[in-house]
Amino acid sequence: MSHVYSNRVRQTIGLLQIVILVLVAITAYVHFSRGVAMSSGGPPRLPVGAAGRPAGGPPGGAPRGFNIMQLIPIPLGTLFLLNGIAYIVLGVALYLPALSQYQPIVRGLLIALAAVTILMYLAIVGVRTNPTGWIDKVVEVSLIVLLLIDARRPATAPANAMPNARTT
Repeated sequence: MSHVYSNRVRQTIGLLQIVILVLVAITAYVHFSRGVAMSSGGPPRLPVGAAGRPAGGPPGGAPRGFNIMQLIPIPLGTLFLLNGIAYIVLGVALYLPALSQYQPIVRGLLIALAAVTILMYLAIVGVRTNPTGWIDKVVEVSLIVLLLIDARRPATAPANAMPNARTT
């Protein structure tokens, strides 16, 4: 009986990939939960000023400063849900064997998603104290770093495979 080993490289899931998937799941959960809360419970929680008004501009007057949300035609709750969906889809696609040839593209999209999410968080929220938001930003920065490390890892071949070797 003969066996033929091919030159194909085997995709392995190690500790690094598991940690990446856990970070993707954490940030997806945070975005899903915020999106559901905002979509079902009204506007996001804002700091409250005097008389129960959101803190910020003068009562009855024009709001002070630039507000990025005026430029985005999608409600914030929907953006959170879409962001959570994007994290799940890209996280699954990253290590799905059928999509292994697209792994560098998917990894780049996941890095871009995390970076844009961080920038938009800072543009919308600023530096206000929001423990969940800041913890999620640490998760996203960690995700970017680990994805960059994962991209530099060489592909691994099966330990017992010899290219074009035949046994009889």
